Amino acid sequence: MVSVIILGVILLYVLFVIYKKVKGMKEGKFCSCGCESCPAQKKCKN
Repeated sequence: MVSVIILGVILLYVLFVIYKKVKGMKEGKFCSCGCESCPAQKKCKN
């Protein structure tokens, strides 16, 4: 039973991370690196 709860928590966390990444990409935030060498520099709003 404990392993099912832990697996559920891990699954929820993974889904949350994926959601945040997709949301950020829709807002134009592709990465947190420098924009000088970024291939998505024109689309970036950082």
